[in-house]
Amino acid sequence: MDSLLSDLLAFSRISQGLVELTAVNLETVVESVLSRLQKDIRDKNARVKSSGPWPVVLAHEATLNQVLFNLMSNALKFVAPDVPPVVQLRTEEKGAFVRLWVEDNGIGIAPGYQEQVFQVFTRLVDEKYQGTGIGLAIVQKGVERMGGQVGVESSPGHGCRFWFELRKF
Repeated sequence: MDSLLSDLLAFSRISQGLVELTAVNLETVVESVLSRLQKDIRDKNARVKSSGPWPVVLAHEATLNQVLFNLMSNALKFVAPDVPPVVQLRTEEKGAFVRLWVEDNGIGIAPGYQEQVFQVFTRLVDEKYQGTGIGLAIVQKGVERMGGQVGVESSPGHGCRFWFELRKF
């Protein structure tokens, strides 16, 4: 119940709060999120690879931290039993935008459900995976509030490749 209330408050803040866009260094955000997740990474025996360059983007730093934290948390959580998570973070420049990828070796998402995962309270997995069904809705709302886009490429059993794009600064 605490997690549900916390996620609902986060969704409300991102949906309605003031989002002032400034120059944000992606490297700083990546380092901050990885530092916050260090215990989970260690406990799950996960391998996380991050490869820049990490450009400066036009964003709201707290919102960007929440977006990346949620994507990384999911990448560490949604893996088959007894499989250590492997997560790759990387960027790709696309014209005036930077696309940040969070790629994992998790359980994957069937193509027919890939748009639904960004809706509030959507849970596609059974109860063995903890969650509230709000995390990816927070990701989408946060990225949209920063003027960007979000998406996923995946197939069951072959992991996920989540991405979001933000304008270069």
